[in-house]
Amino acid sequence: MPIPLLHETSRLKILYQYGILDTPDEADFDDLTKLAAQICQTPVALITFVDDNRQWFKSKFGVSLTESPLNSGFCPFVVQKGDELIIPDTLVNKKFAKNPVVVLPPHVRFYAGMPLITKEGYTLGTICVLDFIPRKLTQLQIQTLQTLSRQIVRLLERKRNESVLLALTQREQQKAEQLEQAMKELTRTQMQLIQNEKMIGLGQLVAGVAHEINNPLNFIYANLIHANQYTQDLLSLVELYQNYYPHPVKEIEATLKAIDFDFIQEDLPKLISSMTIGADRIRQIVLLLRNFSHLEKAEMAEADIHEGLDNTLLLLKHRLKGSSRNPSIKVIKEYGDLPVVQCYAGQLNQVFMNILTNAIDALEESLVKCHLSFIGDEEQRTKDKEQITTPTIHIHTEAINNEIVIRIADNGPGISLEVQSKLFDPFFTTKPVGSGTGLGLSISYQIIERHGGQLTCKSAPGKGAEFVIKIPMNYE
Repeated sequence: MPIPLLHETSRLKILYQYGILDTPDEADFDDLTKLAAQICQTPVALITFVDDNRQWFKSKFGVSLTESPLNSGFCPFVVQKGDELIIPDTLVNKKFAKNPVVVLPPHVRFYAGMPLITKEGYTLGTICVLDFIPRKLTQLQIQTLQTLSRQIVRLLERKRNESVLLALTQREQQKAEQLEQAMKELTRTQMQLIQNEKMIGLGQLVAGVAHEINNPLNFIYANLIHANQYTQDLLSLVELYQNYYPHPVKEIEATLKAIDFDFIQEDLPKLISSMTIGADRIRQIVLLLRNFSHLEKAEMAEADIHEGLDNTLLLLKHRLKGSSRNPSIKVIKEYGDLPVVQCYAGQLNQVFMNILTNAIDALEESLVKCHLSFIGDEEQRTKDKEQITTPTIHIHTEAINNEIVIRIADNGPGISLEVQSKLFDPFFTTKPVGSGTGLGLSISYQIIERHGGQLTCKSAPGKGAEFVIKIPMNYE
């Protein structure tokens, strides 16, 4: 049943939910309007929606108006009744003979309108045909208008569903974007937790883990020294027995053979040595974890950047001078005129250490693979060119626009874009298990950010890598 006028507020609410008012022309509606005019053989056809103060024409054929007042025309009556309205001759119809569109231009003489009724029973508007002479519609034409009215309602429903779906899609897309942004912020926050006393959860966790590892580790590390000595003593004692009793009884000889004593005698010192190396590696990791969770304890003071770089290079001298396996690494220093700066000197030295250590690792990897990249204008060795060149680290410093810029470049294998995107993520590493913690560059990034600066990487496979550190001269 159609909804009475008493429910006009509800009808208008439904109308507005469709979002059809004041929308641009659409071919789907225009085709139906044109079809109605052709079938009914009238010069004018309209799809009209009636709101609280006007009749708005969504589609029009034969006229150029886009809307008209409620007291002008016939569609408001169709909406009010919720039923079709056919007026063969308006001049002989007492109710409509004085209607403005009858007595004034365009002097409508014929009107036939079908209500657009929603599935809830609300009449939103009409599809109507008009003529300027009296006429009658055949039953087929009336039925066609009724069919078109239902088609328009279905079209409205489809448009509304599409609109709702689009809104939902946009909302989900917005949520996805917000989630992505939140994830970025979360990642950024995780990297700042270490330095931010208000967000120390991760730092406390890491410090706690380091502490829990450190206690048994110290016990193991200290006992390994004694274990090694005891092992040497026992092996010496056995060796002494073998010297004085080279021919033991059969039972002892069988046991020696069963346990492969010669292998144990050879392998046990190696086993103790590897355990000591492993324990030492764990101690280094614990130290990194402790640094990772206590960066905020350093004090800011004036420091000489060049002195920090030189001290770091001095600490790494044993790796730079080469060995029987690897040639020495050449360090080119191009120091500009830098003022002393207020900074966390110890932490900056840690950044230099991390970047230079990674450069050395990359160069050693290059030597293993027989591939060196370009640095400056000097062509380096590749598999295709049997040129022997020196693995090189290039350190350049300068002061630009109140910034200290430090560039540390190597002619190693370079870094792919995929790896660069994760380079400063905590615990990300490309090194084999046991060779890297993935904390070095993450810590370095946080330290430079704490100085109000930037740490970036410029690299490409086969073109070496350059890390650029920028910190302000005057940071408070």
